[in-house]
Amino acid sequence: MTNPLTDPRFANNRSLIASICCAAVCGIVFGLSMPLVSLRLEGMTSSGLIVGLNGAAAAFSTLVMAPIVPRLLSLVPGRVLIVVSLLCAGALHALFPVFETVPAWFVLRFVMGSFMTVVFVVSETWINQIATPMRRATILGVYGTVLSGGFGVGAFLFGQLGTSGDAGFYAGGLIFLIGALPIILLQGPAAQAPGKDEASPTAILNAARLAPAAIGAALAFGALETVLFSMAPVYGDRLLLSDAGISMVAMAAAAGALAFQIPLGWIADKTDRREALKWIATTAAITPLAIWAVGDYLPGMMLLFFIQAGVASGLYTVGLALVGERFSGGAIAAANAAFIFAYGTGSLFGPPASGIAMDGLGPHGLMIVMAMIAAIYAALVWVRAAPTDADS
Repeated sequence: MTNPLTDPRFANNRSLIASICCAAVCGIVFGLSMPLVSLRLEGMTSSGLIVGLNGAAAAFSTLVMAPIVPRLLSLVPGRVLIVVSLLCAGALHALFPVFETVPAWFVLRFVMGSFMTVVFVVSETWINQIATPMRRATILGVYGTVLSGGFGVGAFLFGQLGTSGDAGFYAGGLIFLIGALPIILLQGPAAQAPGKDEASPTAILNAARLAPAAIGAALAFGALETVLFSMAPVYGDRLLLSDAGISMVAMAAAAGALAFQIPLGWIADKTDRREALKWIATTAAITPLAIWAVGDYLPGMMLLFFIQAGVASGLYTVGLALVGERFSGGAIAAANAAFIFAYGTGSLFGPPASGIAMDGLGPHGLMIVMAMIAAIYAALVWVRAAPTDADS
Protein backbone atom coordinates (compact mmCIF):
# COMPACT_ATOMS: atom_id res chain seq x y z
CA MET A 1 0.00 0.00 0.00
CA THR A 2 1.45 3.35 -1.05
CA ASN A 3 1.95 6.16 1.44
CA PRO A 4 0.96 9.53 -0.08
CA LEU A 5 3.22 11.29 2.44
CA THR A 6 6.35 9.57 1.09
CA ASP A 7 5.51 8.16 -2.36
CA PRO A 8 7.55 10.04 -5.02
CA ARG A 9 4.57 9.94 -7.39
CA PHE A 10 2.69 12.34 -5.12
CA ALA A 11 5.61 14.70 -4.50
CA ASN A 12 4.19 17.50 -6.66
CA ASN A 13 0.80 17.18 -5.00
CA ARG A 14 2.36 17.42 -1.55
CA SER A 15 4.15 20.65 -2.49
CA LEU A 16 0.99 22.07 -4.04
CA ILE A 17 -1.05 21.26 -0.92
CA ALA A 18 1.63 22.80 1.30
CA SER A 19 1.69 26.01 -0.74
CA ILE A 20 -2.11 26.23 -0.86
CA CYS A 21 -2.17 25.83 2.94
CA CYS A 22 -0.33 29.17 3.06
CA ALA A 23 -3.39 30.78 1.47
CA ALA A 24 -5.68 29.16 4.04
CA VAL A 25 -3.58 30.38 6.97
CA CYS A 26 -3.19 33.94 5.66
CA GLY A 27 -6.86 34.15 4.74
CA ILE A 28 -8.02 33.01 8.18
CA VAL A 29 -5.76 35.45 9.99
CA PHE A 30 -6.73 38.30 7.66
CA GLY A 31 -10.42 37.63 8.26
CA LEU A 32 -9.84 37.53 12.02
CA SER A 33 -7.33 40.34 12.48
CA MET A 34 -8.67 43.03 10.16
CA PRO A 35 -11.90 43.70 12.10
CA LEU A 36 -10.21 42.88 15.42
CA VAL A 37 -7.40 45.43 15.03
CA SER A 38 -9.68 48.05 13.46
CA LEU A 39 -12.31 47.88 16.20
CA ARG A 40 -9.76 47.80 19.01
CA LEU A 41 -8.04 50.85 17.50
CA GLU A 42 -11.39 52.57 17.20
CA GLY A 43 -11.92 51.95 20.90
CA MET A 44 -8.42 53.20 21.74
CA THR A 45 -8.55 56.38 19.64
CA SER A 46 -12.12 57.07 18.38
CA SER A 47 -10.36 58.15 15.18
CA GLY A 48 -11.36 56.80 11.78
CA LEU A 49 -8.22 58.38 10.35
CA ILE A 50 -5.96 56.37 12.66
CA VAL A 51 -7.82 53.16 11.82
CA GLY A 52 -7.49 53.85 8.10
CA LEU A 53 -3.82 54.73 8.31
CA ASN A 54 -3.12 51.56 10.29
CA GLY A 55 -4.72 49.54 7.52
CA ALA A 56 -2.61 51.42 4.98
CA ALA A 57 0.52 50.39 6.93
CA ALA A 58 -0.21 46.77 5.99
CA ALA A 59 -0.60 47.70 2.32
CA PHE A 60 2.57 49.79 2.43
CA SER A 61 4.51 46.83 3.81
CA THR A 62 3.65 44.94 0.62
CA LEU A 63 5.16 47.69 -1.51
CA VAL A 64 8.34 47.74 0.57
CA MET A 65 8.80 43.99 0.93
CA ALA A 66 7.73 42.51 -2.41
CA PRO A 67 10.80 43.73 -4.38
CA ILE A 68 13.09 42.25 -1.70
CA VAL A 69 11.65 38.72 -1.67
CA PRO A 70 13.33 37.44 -4.87
CA ARG A 71 16.74 38.33 -3.40
CA LEU A 72 15.82 36.55 -0.16
CA LEU A 73 14.70 33.51 -2.15
CA SER A 74 18.05 33.46 -3.95
CA LEU A 75 19.79 33.23 -0.56
CA VAL A 76 17.44 31.11 1.59
CA PRO A 77 15.42 28.00 0.59
CA GLY A 78 11.77 28.77 -0.04
CA ARG A 79 10.41 26.40 2.61
CA VAL A 80 12.67 27.96 5.23
CA LEU A 81 11.56 31.45 4.22
CA ILE A 82 7.88 30.52 4.53
CA VAL A 83 8.28 28.72 7.87
CA VAL A 84 10.34 31.53 9.42
CA SER A 85 7.89 34.14 8.10
CA LEU A 86 4.87 32.26 9.51
CA LEU A 87 6.53 31.82 12.90
CA CYS A 88 7.54 35.50 13.07
CA ALA A 89 4.09 36.67 11.94
CA GLY A 90 2.52 34.46 14.59
CA ALA A 91 4.71 35.92 17.32
CA LEU A 92 3.95 39.46 16.19
CA HIS A 93 0.20 38.80 16.08
CA ALA A 94 0.32 37.69 19.71
CA LEU A 95 2.20 40.85 20.69
CA PHE A 96 -0.64 43.29 19.87
CA PRO A 97 -2.22 43.06 23.35
CA VAL A 98 1.21 43.17 24.99
CA PHE A 99 2.10 46.54 23.43
CA GLU A 100 -1.30 48.21 23.32
CA THR A 101 -0.25 51.64 22.06
CA VAL A 102 -1.00 53.25 18.71
CA PRO A 103 2.67 53.64 17.58
CA ALA A 104 3.44 50.03 18.52
CA TRP A 105 0.44 48.78 16.56
CA PHE A 106 1.61 50.64 13.46
CA VAL A 107 5.02 48.97 13.75
CA LEU A 108 3.49 45.55 14.41
CA ARG A 109 1.05 45.87 11.47
CA PHE A 110 3.85 46.89 9.11
CA VAL A 111 6.33 44.20 10.15
CA MET A 112 3.69 41.46 10.26
CA GLY A 113 2.53 42.55 6.80
CA SER A 114 6.11 42.28 5.57
CA PHE A 115 6.38 38.65 6.70
CA MET A 116 3.01 37.85 5.13
CA THR A 117 4.20 39.37 1.86
CA VAL A 118 7.12 36.93 1.92
CA VAL A 119 4.64 34.06 2.36
CA PHE A 120 2.50 35.23 -0.56
CA VAL A 121 5.35 35.84 -3.01
CA VAL A 122 7.18 32.59 -2.25
CA SER A 123 4.06 30.38 -2.15
CA GLU A 124 2.66 31.77 -5.40
CA THR A 125 6.06 31.46 -7.08
CA TRP A 126 6.20 27.86 -5.83
CA ILE A 127 2.77 27.02 -7.28
CA ASN A 128 3.54 28.61 -10.63
CA GLN A 129 6.79 26.67 -10.90
CA ILE A 130 5.39 23.19 -10.17
CA ALA A 131 1.84 23.40 -11.55
CA THR A 132 1.43 21.73 -14.93
CA PRO A 133 0.78 24.30 -17.68
CA MET A 134 -2.54 22.76 -18.68
CA ARG A 135 -3.93 23.03 -15.12
CA ARG A 136 -2.14 26.13 -13.85
CA ALA A 137 -5.09 28.54 -13.77
CA THR A 138 -7.37 25.89 -12.25
CA ILE A 139 -4.88 25.17 -9.47
CA LEU A 140 -4.46 28.88 -8.83
CA GLY A 141 -8.25 29.09 -8.75
CA VAL A 142 -8.18 26.55 -5.92
CA TYR A 143 -5.50 28.67 -4.21
CA GLY A 144 -7.65 31.79 -4.54
CA THR A 145 -10.78 29.98 -3.37
CA VAL A 146 -8.98 28.68 -0.29
CA LEU A 147 -7.76 32.22 0.43
CA SER A 148 -11.28 33.63 0.12
CA GLY A 149 -12.68 30.79 2.21
CA GLY A 150 -10.08 31.54 4.84
CA PHE A 151 -11.43 35.09 5.09
CA GLY A 152 -14.84 33.65 5.87
CA VAL A 153 -13.46 31.30 8.52
CA GLY A 154 -11.51 34.16 10.08
CA ALA A 155 -14.60 36.37 10.13
CA PHE A 156 -16.52 33.56 11.85
CA LEU A 157 -13.76 33.22 14.46
CA PHE A 158 -13.88 36.97 15.04
CA GLY A 159 -17.61 36.71 15.65
CA GLN A 160 -17.02 34.01 18.24
CA LEU A 161 -14.05 35.61 20.00
CA GLY A 162 -15.10 39.27 19.79
CA THR A 163 -13.03 42.27 20.82
CA SER A 164 -13.57 42.36 24.57
CA GLY A 165 -10.61 40.09 25.35
CA ASP A 166 -7.28 39.22 23.79
CA ALA A 167 -8.15 35.68 22.67
CA GLY A 168 -8.38 36.74 19.03
CA PHE A 169 -4.77 37.92 18.98
CA TYR A 170 -3.49 34.71 20.52
CA ALA A 171 -5.68 32.58 18.26
CA GLY A 172 -4.26 34.34 15.18
CA GLY A 173 -0.73 33.72 16.40
CA LEU A 174 -1.51 30.05 16.96
CA ILE A 175 -3.01 29.70 13.47
CA PHE A 176 0.22 31.03 11.96
CA LEU A 177 2.23 28.49 13.96
CA ILE A 178 -0.02 25.61 12.92
CA GLY A 179 0.26 26.80 9.31
CA ALA A 180 3.99 26.07 9.35
CA LEU A 181 3.36 22.33 9.88
CA PRO A 182 2.26 21.45 6.31
CA ILE A 183 5.31 23.26 4.92
CA ILE A 184 7.57 21.17 7.15
CA LEU A 185 5.78 17.82 6.84
CA LEU A 186 4.62 17.70 3.19
CA GLN A 187 7.89 17.16 1.37
CA GLY A 188 8.16 17.53 -2.40
CA PRO A 189 9.76 19.79 -5.02
CA ALA A 190 10.96 23.06 -3.54
CA ALA A 191 10.55 26.53 -4.99
CA GLN A 192 13.31 27.14 -7.51
CA ALA A 193 15.61 29.95 -6.43
CA PRO A 194 16.20 32.81 -8.87
CA GLY A 195 19.68 33.58 -10.08
CA LYS A 196 21.42 36.80 -9.12
CA ASP A 197 20.22 38.63 -12.22
CA GLU A 198 16.70 37.20 -11.88
CA ALA A 199 16.44 38.53 -8.31
CA SER A 200 17.45 42.11 -9.05
CA PRO A 201 15.12 45.13 -8.99
CA THR A 202 15.77 45.45 -12.72
CA ALA A 203 14.34 41.96 -13.26
CA ILE A 204 11.18 42.98 -11.42
CA LEU A 205 10.79 46.08 -13.60
CA ASN A 206 11.46 44.03 -16.71
CA ALA A 207 8.73 41.58 -15.71
CA ALA A 208 6.22 44.42 -15.60
CA ARG A 209 7.46 45.67 -18.97
CA LEU A 210 7.36 42.24 -20.63
CA ALA A 211 3.97 41.18 -19.26
CA PRO A 212 1.87 44.29 -18.58
CA ALA A 213 -1.40 42.40 -19.06
CA ALA A 214 -0.47 39.90 -16.35
CA ILE A 215 0.96 42.43 -13.89
CA GLY A 216 -1.82 44.92 -14.63
CA ALA A 217 -4.37 42.28 -13.61
CA ALA A 218 -2.97 42.40 -10.07
CA LEU A 219 -3.10 46.21 -10.01
CA ALA A 220 -6.73 46.23 -11.16
CA PHE A 221 -7.72 43.43 -8.79
CA GLY A 222 -5.99 45.06 -5.81
CA ALA A 223 -7.95 48.24 -6.40
CA LEU A 224 -11.27 46.53 -7.15
CA GLU A 225 -11.10 44.08 -4.24
CA THR A 226 -10.24 46.63 -1.57
CA VAL A 227 -12.69 49.18 -2.96
CA LEU A 228 -15.46 46.59 -3.10
CA PHE A 229 -15.04 45.13 0.36
CA SER A 230 -14.04 48.30 2.21
CA MET A 231 -16.44 50.77 0.57
CA ALA A 232 -19.50 48.63 -0.27
CA PRO A 233 -20.82 48.92 3.33
CA VAL A 234 -20.52 52.70 3.08
CA TYR A 235 -22.29 52.57 -0.30
CA GLY A 236 -25.17 50.60 1.22
CA ASP A 237 -25.39 52.94 4.18
CA ARG A 238 -25.60 55.99 1.94
CA LEU A 239 -28.40 54.30 -0.02
CA LEU A 240 -30.17 53.93 3.36
CA LEU A 241 -30.05 50.15 3.42
CA SER A 242 -30.61 48.53 6.79
CA ASP A 243 -27.71 46.87 8.60
CA ALA A 244 -29.19 43.51 7.61
CA GLY A 245 -29.31 44.58 3.97
CA ILE A 246 -25.70 45.76 4.03
CA SER A 247 -24.67 42.45 5.56
CA MET A 248 -26.52 40.50 2.85
CA VAL A 249 -24.77 42.48 0.10
CA ALA A 250 -21.39 41.80 1.76
CA MET A 251 -22.17 38.09 2.02
CA ALA A 252 -23.21 38.00 -1.65
CA ALA A 253 -19.89 39.56 -2.65
CA ALA A 254 -17.95 37.09 -0.50
CA ALA A 255 -19.89 34.20 -2.03
CA GLY A 256 -19.03 35.45 -5.51
CA ALA A 257 -15.33 35.53 -4.70
CA LEU A 258 -15.62 31.92 -3.55
CA ALA A 259 -17.76 30.64 -6.43
CA PHE A 260 -16.04 32.09 -9.49
CA GLN A 261 -12.31 31.45 -9.15
CA ILE A 262 -12.11 27.75 -9.96
CA PRO A 263 -14.56 27.91 -12.91
CA LEU A 264 -12.80 30.96 -14.38
CA GLY A 265 -9.43 29.25 -13.94
CA TRP A 266 -10.76 26.13 -15.67
CA ILE A 267 -12.12 28.20 -18.57
CA ALA A 268 -8.79 30.03 -18.91
CA ASP A 269 -6.92 26.70 -19.00
CA LYS A 270 -9.25 25.30 -21.65
CA THR A 271 -9.28 28.39 -23.86
CA ASP A 272 -6.75 31.22 -23.78
CA ARG A 273 -5.70 33.16 -20.68
CA ARG A 274 -5.34 36.50 -22.44
CA GLU A 275 -8.74 36.05 -24.05
CA ALA A 276 -10.23 35.17 -20.66
CA LEU A 277 -8.75 38.33 -19.11
CA LYS A 278 -10.34 40.43 -21.86
CA TRP A 279 -13.83 39.26 -21.05
CA ILE A 280 -13.29 39.20 -17.28
CA ALA A 281 -12.15 42.83 -17.35
CA THR A 282 -14.95 43.88 -19.69
CA THR A 283 -17.58 42.30 -17.45
CA ALA A 284 -15.99 43.92 -14.39
CA ALA A 285 -16.28 47.31 -16.13
CA ILE A 286 -19.96 46.86 -17.04
CA THR A 287 -21.33 45.34 -13.83
CA PRO A 288 -20.78 48.42 -11.59
CA LEU A 289 -22.90 50.45 -14.01
CA ALA A 290 -25.63 47.83 -13.66
CA ILE A 291 -25.34 48.11 -9.85
CA TRP A 292 -25.80 51.87 -10.22
CA ALA A 293 -28.90 51.24 -12.35
CA VAL A 294 -30.65 48.97 -9.82
CA GLY A 295 -30.23 51.55 -7.05
CA ASP A 296 -31.31 50.28 -3.63
CA TYR A 297 -33.24 47.25 -4.95
CA LEU A 298 -31.71 44.64 -2.64
CA PRO A 299 -32.15 41.42 -4.70
CA GLY A 300 -30.62 43.12 -7.74
CA MET A 301 -27.76 44.51 -5.67
CA MET A 302 -27.01 41.10 -4.18
CA LEU A 303 -26.94 39.38 -7.58
CA LEU A 304 -24.75 42.04 -9.17
CA PHE A 305 -22.32 42.29 -6.23
CA PHE A 306 -22.05 38.48 -6.39
CA ILE A 307 -21.13 38.72 -10.08
CA GLN A 308 -18.79 41.70 -9.65
CA ALA A 309 -16.78 40.19 -6.78
CA GLY A 310 -16.62 36.83 -8.53
CA VAL A 311 -15.54 38.17 -11.88
CA ALA A 312 -12.99 40.51 -10.33
CA SER A 313 -11.44 37.60 -8.44
CA GLY A 314 -10.70 36.03 -11.82
CA LEU A 315 -8.30 38.88 -12.55
CA TYR A 316 -5.99 37.61 -9.82
CA THR A 317 -6.32 33.91 -10.65
CA VAL A 318 -5.91 34.21 -14.41
CA GLY A 319 -3.36 37.03 -14.19
CA LEU A 320 -1.18 34.95 -11.89
CA ALA A 321 -1.51 31.96 -14.24
CA LEU A 322 -0.39 34.21 -17.09
CA VAL A 323 2.71 35.07 -15.06
CA GLY A 324 3.53 31.36 -14.93
CA GLU A 325 2.92 31.10 -18.66
CA ARG A 326 5.14 34.03 -19.57
CA PHE A 327 8.05 33.24 -17.22
CA SER A 328 9.79 30.07 -16.09
CA GLY A 329 12.16 28.80 -13.39
CA GLY A 330 13.71 31.37 -11.11
CA ALA A 331 12.45 34.25 -13.26
CA ILE A 332 8.94 33.59 -11.92
CA ALA A 333 10.05 34.95 -8.52
CA ALA A 334 10.73 38.43 -9.91
CA ALA A 335 7.54 38.37 -11.96
CA ASN A 336 5.52 37.29 -8.92
CA ALA A 337 7.13 40.05 -6.86
CA ALA A 338 6.03 42.54 -9.52
CA PHE A 339 2.55 40.99 -9.39
CA ILE A 340 2.26 41.35 -5.60
CA PHE A 341 3.74 44.88 -5.73
CA ALA A 342 1.07 45.83 -8.28
CA TYR A 343 -1.64 44.32 -6.08
CA GLY A 344 -0.39 46.34 -3.11
CA THR A 345 -0.35 49.52 -5.17
CA GLY A 346 -3.95 49.03 -6.24
CA SER A 347 -5.10 48.21 -2.72
CA LEU A 348 -3.36 51.30 -1.34
CA PHE A 349 -4.78 53.85 -3.76
CA GLY A 350 -8.17 52.37 -4.68
CA PRO A 351 -10.12 53.14 -1.48
CA PRO A 352 -9.06 56.82 -1.19
CA ALA A 353 -9.99 57.40 -4.84
CA SER A 354 -13.41 55.83 -4.36
CA GLY A 355 -13.95 57.77 -1.12
CA ILE A 356 -13.24 61.06 -2.86
CA ALA A 357 -15.61 60.11 -5.70
CA MET A 358 -18.39 59.21 -3.26
CA ASP A 359 -17.98 62.49 -1.39
CA GLY A 360 -18.02 64.50 -4.62
CA LEU A 361 -20.52 62.57 -6.75
CA GLY A 362 -22.70 60.80 -4.23
CA PRO A 363 -22.87 57.07 -3.45
CA HIS A 364 -22.65 56.06 -7.10
CA GLY A 365 -19.23 57.63 -7.33
CA LEU A 366 -18.08 54.23 -6.04
CA MET A 367 -19.54 52.52 -9.11
CA ILE A 368 -17.95 55.07 -11.42
CA VAL A 369 -14.51 54.44 -9.93
CA MET A 370 -14.90 50.66 -10.10
CA ALA A 371 -16.07 50.83 -13.70
CA MET A 372 -13.17 53.12 -14.64
CA ILE A 373 -10.54 50.88 -13.00
CA ALA A 374 -11.81 47.82 -14.84
CA ALA A 375 -12.32 49.72 -18.12
CA ILE A 376 -8.75 51.03 -18.15
CA TYR A 377 -7.41 47.53 -17.59
CA ALA A 378 -9.84 46.10 -20.17
CA ALA A 379 -8.52 48.58 -22.73
CA LEU A 380 -4.97 47.41 -21.97
CA VAL A 381 -5.72 43.71 -22.43
CA TRP A 382 -7.77 44.25 -25.57
CA VAL A 383 -4.85 46.15 -27.10
CA ARG A 384 -2.26 43.63 -25.88
CA ALA A 385 -4.34 40.72 -27.19
CA ALA A 386 -4.66 42.24 -30.66
CA PRO A 387 -3.34 39.90 -33.39
CA THR A 388 -0.80 42.48 -34.55
CA ASP A 389 0.87 42.58 -31.11
CA ALA A 390 3.29 39.66 -30.80
CA ASP A 391 4.22 40.50 -27.20
CA SER A 392 0.73 40.45 -25.69
